[in-house]
Amino acid sequence: KMAYRLVAFGEAMVRYAPLPGVVADHAGAQPCVRSVGGDELNVCVDLAVLNAGSLTPETTPQWVSVLPEGYMGDIVGSSGQAAGVDMKHVARIPNSDVGTFTVVPELKTVHYQRGNSAFAQHSPSAFDWESILAECGEAKVWLHMTGITPMIAEAPRLSWTLALQAAHTMGVPVSMDFNHRPQLGTLSTLWAIMLPQLPHLEILILSVGNLVDLAKMNGLGAKVPDEAVPYTESAWRLLMQLLRSKWGLKRLAVCFKTRDDAGLQRRWSAIADAVGVHTTVNKPVYHRPKDECGGGSAWATGIIDFLAQDTFKGVAESVVGQDPTADVHTSRLSDIARHADLSAAMCQQTVGDHSHVTRADLAAVETAYAGKSFKLDDALRGAGAQGVEATLATLKTSGVLAILRAKNADAAIARGIELVELGCKAIEVTVDSADWRRVLKTLVEKLPSHVCIGVGTVMDDTVCCLEEIAALGGKFALSPINPIGLIEECNRLGILAVPSGLSSNELWDLHRKGARMIKLFHAGQVTAPILKSMLGVSPLAAMSIMPSGGVSPANLDEWLDAGAAVVGMGSNLAGKEIAHPTGSVEYKKAAAAWASSGRATAKGVFDKMAARYA
Repeated sequence: KMAYRLVAFGEAMVRYAPLPGVVADHAGAQPCVRSVGGDELNVCVDLAVLNAGSLTPETTPQWVSVLPEGYMGDIVGSSGQAAGVDMKHVARIPNSDVGTFTVVPELKTVHYQRGNSAFAQHSPSAFDWESILAECGEAKVWLHMTGITPMIAEAPRLSWTLALQAAHTMGVPVSMDFNHRPQLGTLSTLWAIMLPQLPHLEILILSVGNLVDLAKMNGLGAKVPDEAVPYTESAWRLLMQLLRSKWGLKRLAVCFKTRDDAGLQRRWSAIADAVGVHTTVNKPVYHRPKDECGGGSAWATGIIDFLAQDTFKGVAESVVGQDPTADVHTSRLSDIARHADLSAAMCQQTVGDHSHVTRADLAAVETAYAGKSFKLDDALRGAGAQGVEATLATLKTSGVLAILRAKNADAAIARGIELVELGCKAIEVTVDSADWRRVLKTLVEKLPSHVCIGVGTVMDDTVCCLEEIAALGGKFALSPINPIGLIEECNRLGILAVPSGLSSNELWDLHRKGARMIKLFHAGQVTAPILKSMLGVSPLAAMSIMPSGGVSPANLDEWLDAGAAVVGMGSNLAGKEIAHPTGSVEYKKAAAAWASSGRATAKGVFDKMAARYA
């Protein structure tokens, strides 16, 4: 149970990132993923997701910031609210903008537009820091800040300073991610701002680049290892300890990363304190980031998650009787560093700044790989292969996949539950449905575990959602096309990929690419005898085909007798009221049709499938 409330102050922006593998056209148009990011909000979101189910109103992470009134401010605010972050100290001001940043992968940089943002222009008087940082009930308070905020503009710098002064006066512990951004100003400017705060910090987080530059700025350039010295060498950790001592810091933390030509990243960490340098260099984490953003925030979250809990619960750090410049591989702080490494690696398996890593996910990996290196790809492949086979077997013995394409989320949830009560064993929630995440999550939570639930209508721009879909409990992903990266990403995640083809050549090409099941779409353009003839050619019989589109209770048997592994049915099976607002004329008409004949028809279909696959 959480013993504290995290408070974080900073700006969040709307982020635009081009879809990987999609080249801009002649006019420069390129599909992008829009998301929300900002280190302080990221940490609040990540901590809320990590502790979902155990938070109370007193321990819910709290983001303090400023947003513009209107739709763009709502986009940012809703991202925090959806994760369960307390937003009551987010001020809204008119006639201003939300900051944006655009990822420019070809230049390996980002382009910021934040000069007119509400956050840059806010009045520091908007925040009563003594009230914000006051303890609530038995919950203590921990403040997280970054070096980004004071460099944005004068107003954020003053608010940042006032917050830190209040924390110092009130005895509130502070974690600080230095996080120098050259686009905002020079390193020397940020250092001058940061220096007075160092004695009051519980922990300072630096990147390797900042570690080197600050060492040179502080007269320790001769102690900086040569560029040819691997990060695994103890000289780097010795440099950390020298700087920690020089600055009078309680703790100094750095995450080290290297990446090979194939994109495999190796990460480990070190936390220097008066005892020694606690490190995970002998138990690194290997992973392939799906997104370059978000990992640093998730790493800081991992540090805060354990360190703050220990601080407020009075957990004593182990005392090692050795030279404080020596490595410590077994200690509570090395466990905290490992916690952070895994948090960051698992976060970067999804696109976007916000983590979807739960406590159960993280704890399972920590237990299974305690004291040894962790290769995320291998773990995903091992679990994924078993998951795909189980999903494939369930679909093949279900006979029918019920498709929910809804404009009414509540009606879709109710219909999904009703269909299972009637005997349905497999349900697809299309990602073009209203509030599809809630529909998927709710059905996974409420329906029995034997029911196979997944998504459909995945396109090029929603392949990036597959990690989230897997986290929500989705077991398969269907598409009316073969989206870029669908098969590869599904195989990596342990989700059954079901891309679409129509001709025998298209279907076989998808089979060669690794699709274990292929959707025949639009099945209404062919016939069951054609499918039977196609699968009668012995090599093609190896394919598992799912006809969808034009399949109905009336022709269901024809398709299955022709060799279909399973068929997909939408409104012909699930009814039509889920496509209309509750209470509308169309809704009432569809509900009446369902009550008079639709329910009985669906029950008959599921009874028939139960007998067929008994």
